[in-house]
Amino acid sequence: MLLISQALEFIKEIPYGQEIAAMGIFVFFLLLRTLFTKIILSFARKITSKTVTTIDDDLLTAIERPVRFLFVIIGLSLAFEVHEFGSEWLSLSLKIIEAFYLYTFFWAVFCAVSPLSRIFFSVGHKMGRSISEDLQHFFVRTVEVVILIIGAVAIFEQVGINISAFLGGLGLAGMAVALAAKDSVANLFGTIMIFADRTFQKGDWIQSPRVEGTVEVIGLRVSKIRTFSKALVNVPNAELANNPITNWSRMTNRRIKMTIGLEYKSTADQLERIVERLRDFIATHPDVEAKGPVAQMVHLVGFGPSSIDINLYYFTKTTNWEEWRQIRNNHIIAFKRIVEEEGTAFAFPSTSLYLEKMPDTTGQMN
Repeated sequence: MLLISQALEFIKEIPYGQEIAAMGIFVFFLLLRTLFTKIILSFARKITSKTVTTIDDDLLTAIERPVRFLFVIIGLSLAFEVHEFGSEWLSLSLKIIEAFYLYTFFWAVFCAVSPLSRIFFSVGHKMGRSISEDLQHFFVRTVEVVILIIGAVAIFEQVGINISAFLGGLGLAGMAVALAAKDSVANLFGTIMIFADRTFQKGDWIQSPRVEGTVEVIGLRVSKIRTFSKALVNVPNAELANNPITNWSRMTNRRIKMTIGLEYKSTADQLERIVERLRDFIATHPDVEAKGPVAQMVHLVGFGPSSIDINLYYFTKTTNWEEWRQIRNNHIIAFKRIVEEEGTAFAFPSTSLYLEKMPDTTGQMN
């Protein structure tokens, strides 16, 4: 300490000595930051790379920039102490430096939220309480927003700005802001309701009164839905929470429903045999779901304008759309073959005209 004080006294006697010393200290900490990055952080990365989990690697990467910035703040702090400023400027500079320290701290905490949350979620998963990806994203975003608010308030208070008095002085303006933000609050509560009710999650195929598509992101305010025309639609979460939503991804089976129209010249015996063969085909097919109160139904349902109609109603085991289409394709071919083997055919729309009296064409015009 004696040597440092003697060195400072010597620097004061040199022209521009304080400025040179302050600049030298700042540059020294910039160099120290570079050495820290190349030596200490590189050594830490080698250690974390040997661990089983990648969370420690992500945490080290997340806090690297705040730690590097910390060297800059320390260098500025020591440089201000070496340089003798006026009392007013010194007081202001110290407040600014302390505010930067707070900023660096909250920046590091903000960056560490995501990797640390993965530790929490992994522990919950091992305990049998897994959390969906969308809920994890919502939790992380909420914690980050809270950290931003607390950090901003702490920094403003540090530099002498009374946030409490400022917010209290808003008065009617605060009410106006609250009214303007009511939609955002409604969307936030809509997000909470979506997660609480587990209405849908990322990757689900949903249908609302306004949009149908695949959920890509569930945000704090809106959900991003990719329609089947590949367009991206942003839907407010309040709207999704307050409207009926059909979640097609949670269907247990896919339905096949069709009507076969046979010619009117088909005999009763042919109709009976066709219905029986259709029932046997559906009942024994490996891709058809046999369980359920209304698993399979094949019935003659009526006399159509140009056909005798047979209605088929059953479910496939798969819920995959492409597989369902292929099953439906194969069944249509099989149904056509059954009808042909029974000696009849499918009807096609036709119109019959009946004339009560033929016009007299033997008369001669006068």
